[in-house]
Amino acid sequence: MVASSLKMKNSRIFVILVIISILVSISSIAFAEKNLVFDEGKFFSEEEIKTLNQESNRLSHEYNIDIVIVTTDDTMGKSSREFADDYFESGGLGIGEDRSGALFLLDMDNREAYISTSGIAIKYLTDERIESILDMVFDNGLIDGDYHGATIGFLRGMEDYLKIGIPSDQYNKSEEEIGEELREEPKEEPKEELKEEPKEEAKQEPREKNSLTGSDIVLSVLIGIMVGGFFIISVRYRYRFRKAKNPYSYKRNSIVNFSRREDRLFDTIITHRVISKPKNERRSSYSLRDTISRDTTKASSPSPGRSTTHTSSSGKTHGGGGRKF
Repeated sequence: MVASSLKMKNSRIFVILVIISILVSISSIAFAEKNLVFDEGKFFSEEEIKTLNQESNRLSHEYNIDIVIVTTDDTMGKSSREFADDYFESGGLGIGEDRSGALFLLDMDNREAYISTSGIAIKYLTDERIESILDMVFDNGLIDGDYHGATIGFLRGMEDYLKIGIPSDQYNKSEEEIGEELREEPKEEPKEELKEEPKEEAKQEPREKNSLTGSDIVLSVLIGIMVGGFFIISVRYRYRFRKAKNPYSYKRNSIVNFSRREDRLFDTIITHRVISKPKNERRSSYSLRDTISRDTTKASSPSPGRSTTHTSSSGKTHGGGGRKF
């Protein structure tokens, strides 16, 4: 009896240990770090890649959204938006059925920083929030070539808005819908110009042709000769050389007195002035740049809660925005 009871206890302990080991392995697999940093442009050191990947995984696990970082110096002829969307989809990135995630692209080929969103990340990152995150990216050293600092700026901005949550007034609107709304806006009809009725021209009586007689010609020539002669005489009188009354006395005025003078340097003053760098200009590419002209885009400034969406080459919906540098 004692032996059988010991065997039963050992078997139970064995089963419990097996279950615990399975649970531990499942949890370790579930929380294992994914590779979320793809430094194809070779902008980061190995240590920087490690820290960025750890931070991306932390945010991804906490908010159930893939936070991806990509660098490149060759987009193969694609725009930053096309490259970011295709990279996200072809890499199988994103969490859940809607493939939720945000990809931050440093594109040295097109000289643009771009953020592509998918799934629930489209709701978190409205157009206004994307602009704010891009401000942080530029302010953290992107223009100065500090790509690690710029990426940290993206992660900080991303975390701030994930903590705040989805805005209460958030809504999605596609570029096609925005374009249709703009095209349907009523245009001011040009005012009709009042046409003046042609006035009847007053009848003019025929005039006699002007003609010169022989006496008029002779008189005109005589007057011209007199006036010209007067000017010639006055000019010659003005330019006639006159004898100088007081010639220069070179003997009296040629005395020169020399004096000795010395300059001594006592001190120097150096003034320094710091030339400030140009401020970050917000040149956004998130709006309707591919479908609508610049003037139309300016008229359609996004509201704070709007997330502008577009369709990728594979037909999937993405949000996002970028800025040239």
